[in-house]
Amino acid sequence: MITPQKMFKGFFYTLGTGYAARLCSVGLTVLINRQLETSVFADVFLGVTVFTRLSCLREFGLVHALLHFQDRVEEFVGTHFALNACITLLSCLLTSGIVLALTLLFPADFSWTFAQVAWVLAALHFVRQLSLTSEALLRMDFEFGRLSLLHGLGTLLALSSALLAAHAGWEEWSLILGGWTTYSVLSVVYVLFFSTATWCSRPLRRASLHFDWVWARRLLGYGVWIWIGWVLQIFIWWYDKLVVRLVVGDTALAFYETAWWLVQIPTAVIAHIILNYSGALYSRYRHERERLGELFSKMISLVLRVSAPVSLILVFNAREVTALLGGQWAGSARIVVWLAAYALLRPLLSDGFSLLWAVGATRRSACIVGMQGAVALFAVPALAVLWGAEGVAYSMGAVAGVGFLGLCVGLHAYVRVNWFKVLAAPAVGLLAAAVCGWLYDRWALDYAVGDFVLRSGIMALAYGIVLGILERRTIVEELGHLRRIMRGSEEEE
Repeated sequence: MITPQKMFKGFFYTLGTGYAARLCSVGLTVLINRQLETSVFADVFLGVTVFTRLSCLREFGLVHALLHFQDRVEEFVGTHFALNACITLLSCLLTSGIVLALTLLFPADFSWTFAQVAWVLAALHFVRQLSLTSEALLRMDFEFGRLSLLHGLGTLLALSSALLAAHAGWEEWSLILGGWTTYSVLSVVYVLFFSTATWCSRPLRRASLHFDWVWARRLLGYGVWIWIGWVLQIFIWWYDKLVVRLVVGDTALAFYETAWWLVQIPTAVIAHIILNYSGALYSRYRHERERLGELFSKMISLVLRVSAPVSLILVFNAREVTALLGGQWAGSARIVVWLAAYALLRPLLSDGFSLLWAVGATRRSACIVGMQGAVALFAVPALAVLWGAEGVAYSMGAVAGVGFLGLCVGLHAYVRVNWFKVLAAPAVGLLAAAVCGWLYDRWALDYAVGDFVLRSGIMALAYGIVLGILERRTIVEELGHLRRIMRGSEEEE
């Protein structure tokens, strides 16, 4: 039985395990970066970029489709599994063919190492997707504590393997074995561990594995607009990196990608939770619009209040953070600052799209991403030519801003959100934290670790004090409400 207690426990398990794994992965990635030269990442990252761009061809939102039609899941679970396996297989074969063509036609730009990386990733992707139906069923049952534990363990095992392999001299192949940064989820170790554990946690009954053409058309009809939106979203995520490589150069790409990883540290876990937890939550209450609006307002308020101050602190400590990676990565510090706008808006975008998918408004979500893609198509190369990597970072902030405005308009038909209440208090708190961070520079110790700790503490304290003053009553009420739910004194309405 899915109770409010189980929902909240799943959320907190996901949050705690996710951030713990993220902190450990940051430390392991720092060690991996110290073991490998920046040139080692070039072919591997290009292979990851091209593979990720092409793998979006299989993304028909089948997880979200299962959640959307969860009341009749027993009717189509076998269709869901077979449809996903067939789509993934076709996508992997198409990806492998395109990679081969790129390598043969443009050998100066695409090496055989790049091709081997992409082919290995395609094979791993197929293995990973075979457990997708089981994972979706676990999400439907709010087994997020188990999923987050598996994800955290898989990440740590993968990155530890990569570090040992890098130390042993495997170079590029150490990154394929265990990955680096958030790309560990594409690695050999992670895929084999997570897929096996997920399948064992929720195996599919043989009796349910039948194919229904009616449900196949229904699932594809729901997911085709998610597919269009996902293709455009992957284009947005990776187009800037390809432009940096082609317009600015390989070294700039290494710096840009490292900065991209750093700015997502505060928000990646939140975004991961949103795409998993809140999607299941919104799907469960998709027919209760008043309650759905209340849940969305609370969720997006929580996301903003947690992720925004951490992102701001990271921006102010960009030089100190990149210093931990080693002197060769100092060029990433300025790019971290330039990507600040995108870092702040990314989790809000994820939450908005989760709600649109939950209520079945997949066409509307695709239109919003289409507007973002149109802006990126012209703005990214134009600003790259004018200002290099700095211009690309600014253009990504503009793309995120267009998406956020589109979501504010698109969500109005489904939920009522008091945006002033959501944004006002954290905006004042962020302003106070920014002023404190700016003033600290006048008395900085010029010692990276010390400055990072002191500046972060001062900024966090300023933000917390302002937020506490402005929202004291709301915080007390919400904590009391949460305490009653966790004690089981309230029943799900």
